[in-house]
Amino acid sequence: DFVILLNAGMTIRQALFFNFISACCCYVGLAFGIVAGSHFSANWIFALAGGMFLYIALADMFPEMNEVSREDEQNGSAFITFAIQNAGLLTGFTIMVLLTMYSGQIQIG
Repeated sequence: DFVILLNAGMTIRQALFFNFISACCCYVGLAFGIVAGSHFSANWIFALAGGMFLYIALADMFPEMNEVSREDEQNGSAFITFAIQNAGLLTGFTIMVLLTMYSGQIQIG
């Protein structure tokens, strides 16, 4: 988020401020999740949260990655950028699959 804000033309101070405000909104989501979790099935809440993360990735991150790829293609280093981007995506997908497979065995505390 910080880099996207900087690329949008904000100063470092502005980007830090808005990134902080965005992070503070997580507490609002936490409170809503706790309240909603006591009234609804947790599976629906996880599905909604997962869908929101997918939307953010598809709407914000992929266009940014595409722009970086075009710039690197002109410089001749497109394969390295392609490999790094796909390694990051595959790592994220792998983490999600592992969390799904072993979610019943995870114990906190």
